[in-house]
Amino acid sequence: MPTLNTNIPRFYCYLRKEFLYDGQLHGGEFVKVCVFGASSIQGRALGFHALTEDGATFWRLPIHALCQRADAPAMPLDRLQIWDCMSYEVSAIVFERLFEARVRVRLPEGEWYPGGYMFTLDWHGNEDAQDAGDGGHKCAHIIALDNGNYAALPNNCIQWYDPCFVTPFKDKPDYRTNTRIWKVEREGVTTEGYYYDFRFSAADRNGKTNDETA
Repeated sequence: MPTLNTNIPRFYCYLRKEFLYDGQLHGGEFVKVCVFGASSIQGRALGFHALTEDGATFWRLPIHALCQRADAPAMPLDRLQIWDCMSYEVSAIVFERLFEARVRVRLPEGEWYPGGYMFTLDWHGNEDAQDAGDGGHKCAHIIALDNGNYAALPNNCIQWYDPCFVTPFKDKPDYRTNTRIWKVEREGVTTEGYYYDFRFSAADRNGKTNDETA
């Protein structure tokens, strides 16, 4: 059964009021909301569920509908979230090691924006969500940008800062996306005896599959 909806760490912010009027009225006005959930429809942008201060709930609001303060500049959705949802099955987590970490994010136009980590959404349940060895899978870290907007971005758009461990921000590293699938089950592991009699070749110990060593 697809999850579709998930609880997220609640946060209070402003909702651009035109999103309550199909974009036709109340431009430049705001409503205070508590954002408490998220939905994932494969092939669409993330949706966020919000409770307004007058007791209404609204479902599946895009991330550019939300802002931390009324003077936040309006930004297009495809700059704040660059990948659509990869599955109907989504989960949310706050990674303790990253909690409230400072970051800078690189948006599609190439500029860096400072911000802070909030939580992470990640997908499972199909080939796109479970990396097929092509590096296609992306998570979505929810970031509160210092300019007042929110962003949902994958690992390769973010640099993290921690004065106790990470050196001050430098030019982006030249790392490459992993395209390998890691497995631990190999032929020759089982044995008739109670304790395993491991017989791996040198190639197996180096992480290669049987096909690669044939």
